[in-house]
Amino acid sequence: MHFIVQRCMLGMLISGAVTAASATPERALLRADVSISGTLQGMQDSVKKPLTGKAKQDSIRNAQTPVDTNTYKLTVFRKQSLDMQKAAIYPFNSLQQMLKGEVAGVYVQEPSGEPGTEMGMMIRGTAIPLVSHKDVYNAQPLVLLNGIPLTGDHPFAFDVKLYDYNRMGPATNLLAAIDPNNIASIEVLKDYADAAIYGPRAANGGVISIKTKAPVIGGRKISFNSWVGISQKPHISTTNAQYENAFRQPYYNRYATLENIIAYPTYLRDSANSAYYGPANWTDLYYRNKITRGVNASLSSGTQLANFRFAAGNEQTQNPGDNTRLDRYNAMFEINMVPVPWLTMSTMINATRLERRRNRSLRDRFEEMQYLPDLTSPLAPNKAAYAAYLDEFNQSFDNNRSNVINGYFRLKAQFSKDWSLTSSMVADYNEGTRDLFFPGTLLETVNYVSNYFGYNQRVGVNNTLSFQHLYNNKHTVSLEAGQVFEADYNRYNYSYAYNGPNDLIKLNQIVSDPNSPDYTSPKAYQAALIAMFVDKQRHRLVSFYGKAGYKYRDVLDLMVLVRADGSSSAQPDNWWYTSPTFSVGYNLKKGLMADAGWLNDLRLHASYGRIARLMTDDRFGEGSQYASELSYNNNPYYYSYNGLAGLSRPYNSGYIGNGIKWPYSDQLDLGFDASLAGSRLNISLDVYNKSDNNMLMNIPGGYEYGYTSVYQNGMKVRNRGADLAIQANVLPGSSSLQWIPNANLNYNQNTLLALPGGIDQMVIGSGVNARLLKVGNSIDQFWLLENKGIYNRERDIPVDPKTQRKLNYKSTPVAAGDPVWRDVNGDYSITDDDKVMKGHYLPKVSGGFGSDLTYRNFTFSFSFYFALGKQVLNQEMANKLDFINHEGQITMDAIKEITFWQKTGDYNRYPLYNPWSKVVGYRADQDLFLEDGSFLKLRNVSLQYDLTKIRTWSKRSPIHGLTIYGTASNLFTITPYTGGDPELIYFNGVDNGYGQPIPKSYTVGVKMDF
Repeated sequence: MHFIVQRCMLGMLISGAVTAASATPERALLRADVSISGTLQGMQDSVKKPLTGKAKQDSIRNAQTPVDTNTYKLTVFRKQSLDMQKAAIYPFNSLQQMLKGEVAGVYVQEPSGEPGTEMGMMIRGTAIPLVSHKDVYNAQPLVLLNGIPLTGDHPFAFDVKLYDYNRMGPATNLLAAIDPNNIASIEVLKDYADAAIYGPRAANGGVISIKTKAPVIGGRKISFNSWVGISQKPHISTTNAQYENAFRQPYYNRYATLENIIAYPTYLRDSANSAYYGPANWTDLYYRNKITRGVNASLSSGTQLANFRFAAGNEQTQNPGDNTRLDRYNAMFEINMVPVPWLTMSTMINATRLERRRNRSLRDRFEEMQYLPDLTSPLAPNKAAYAAYLDEFNQSFDNNRSNVINGYFRLKAQFSKDWSLTSSMVADYNEGTRDLFFPGTLLETVNYVSNYFGYNQRVGVNNTLSFQHLYNNKHTVSLEAGQVFEADYNRYNYSYAYNGPNDLIKLNQIVSDPNSPDYTSPKAYQAALIAMFVDKQRHRLVSFYGKAGYKYRDVLDLMVLVRADGSSSAQPDNWWYTSPTFSVGYNLKKGLMADAGWLNDLRLHASYGRIARLMTDDRFGEGSQYASELSYNNNPYYYSYNGLAGLSRPYNSGYIGNGIKWPYSDQLDLGFDASLAGSRLNISLDVYNKSDNNMLMNIPGGYEYGYTSVYQNGMKVRNRGADLAIQANVLPGSSSLQWIPNANLNYNQNTLLALPGGIDQMVIGSGVNARLLKVGNSIDQFWLLENKGIYNRERDIPVDPKTQRKLNYKSTPVAAGDPVWRDVNGDYSITDDDKVMKGHYLPKVSGGFGSDLTYRNFTFSFSFYFALGKQVLNQEMANKLDFINHEGQITMDAIKEITFWQKTGDYNRYPLYNPWSKVVGYRADQDLFLEDGSFLKLRNVSLQYDLTKIRTWSKRSPIHGLTIYGTASNLFTITPYTGGDPELIYFNGVDNGYGQPIPKSYTVGVKMDF
């Protein structure tokens, strides 16, 4: 065996390809995770019957042309997968962008068009109320790359952050590390009949399974795809101080006192100040058309004995706004070998480097520094003034880098026609660094330096024993037993320091000599102004499962799966959880409706499954514990006093007791797949009822012991809905013009069925992010005051007939110029008890539709993306109208970015409230700012021309595939929303105006195969 492997590798290194002419097809090869034409057994049977004579010559001749098993056809109906041949030509830089609007039931949140920023995905809704960033992380579905369960950044890093805007470190979307050119298929497994075998990691709606392109068999194939394009800057209507002054004057004329007039902002007083009253041309420096580009090349070769594929690529994606950019460098290598007839060996290594250039917003800078300066004078809208600021900013650096590497080594032993054993070792590792320095000129002479290094790793060992036998050419029985072991480790080191001796020292160096008495002491920065954080998480998952299946011809199929999972994050008396799954399918066409000529295929299927949920933190497995919660106002995350570490009970974060049980998810799925009219019309419909039970929740309690809250099981959330996918081949196959329209749609409605401890409702979050969870209502609703207008006169204000007191807002009397808020409980006092649950920040209906038109060598495609039945809370407009309470205050909401100087929304839609009123008439938590956020987008358009068929070059040319193409993306949006792009919304439905625009982009490219 050693000799065979050595011979194969040496042959590939010398010749670059191993063909059937140089290696007789004595053995067959099949990569364990990719389906190739024929079966492994059939290929191994050919080993026993060696070819001779003319048959052998024909085999050798055919093997000179590489057999590409990665076939793509527009006519193939993909009810839960992507057409990767089409997706690979668009300038997508992440998995989420590829999936958006393409698969029913998958909803993608893209709160910013800044390249490389994190995006959220949900499959068939979510059972987790999205109040914080940690909730978004915990709601993400499992992503598999060739069977490798990918791991991402752990949300425990938010525990030491004062603000919840971005995760510390590079905060780069790690699913941007996968090059679309290397992907053969992306399939979304939503039915638990398919997803339950992956265990607890599949509990968030299902699994996204990615398979990379398989090597070719016979000959050699070189593929090349390169594109270049432009991201177009948006059209922005800018404003200056004159515009802002005119906007504020009606409020001053109607409500201002002499004291209010005297306190008029300084930057608006002096009309001779050209920085504020001059040309508002800051957009010349902020928005610029940007070049985007990408290139990928691959080499694949081999025989049925051994084959390989190597690919390398680079992509640079730029946003027109704020000089943001993402660079991706990727390399992938796959090799398959058959050292003996019954054994297949497969290996893959995929490595990616991500370099992200972040935005320069004030909010993100102050969030990182946890320091707010004097905000009296905002950035000026004049180009010259803004350029002076950028000159100072350019003295800083902000390096964000992520390295991702994953791979597997897999052995598949085919003992007989019926029995096989597959063993694999998988690994996924990613690390991120962020090195940051801001000079003192940016922050009141105080400079700042921070350094972050964190990594996440997952190692797994899987073994699967399979049996499959066909009895009497009618009955197929399959059995499978499997074992899974996965070990996760997450860790970060983070430090920051203030006020170094000067701006020339940009590193927080420490004494590194362990023999020095000053070991680890800082060299330049003062120890009292340095903070250091180290944290880690460990998790182990051990699973065993058994699966049995029965199939009668192609008419009836049955499946049962039982899986037992043991988790180190579960408590000792509940380490293990056993969950079953059942499914049945019946083909009506091949059974009761065999004579229906109009029907080509009709399969009914039903399944019920249960999947356990993993605990989100290893602390839950420890029971009662101590925590580091020494704190003080405005910075609650220092864990030491006078340099000494301290511990306390978790009085603020919540008590974790004993008796915590496994949460679990149940799903019932019913559906059919139909093919009609000569297989030209394909329809797939699934209805589902998914219930997440016994979920862990931090609820108010434990007051008698000094705690603010306790963790308890008991939350139950139901998601109920339907997935629909349709595709039609409108014209007959004989026509030179082909039109293939397609559509997918998901309807989903979530309902809270229970809360821990039998309570009926509870408030989570605070401020504009406060939400009410109430049994019987949805978990994605806003909690707002109902606005009914304005009190123009004092006599219009209601008076309590019992006390003769006027209506008040939390004990503050309401006056003329204040809002009319509905007094729901009729007690003449507007409080949180008068808030109502309205709207939804997740869409009730989402999906996409499009068409592919082919004529001769041309292919024209377009796709739309829509989300209906969702609302947006326009906090950006609320902040602009509430200018008095945000002017000069030292709060994050008072920050005025350079983008403050642009026109957004329609001020005429809102009443003229008294901005000085103590009731804060323009507070964001009212339905005055709740708008319909539904939208329809023309997301992609492409035109391809296949030059291969015309063969204007020599037939002996090595080029056997050549296509040129052009694409356009994000061309227009139709929406009733009066703010910005309704897609650029925070995860909880709040529009804070911070998302970079998703740009219109145009590309041209070429694909070649040699």
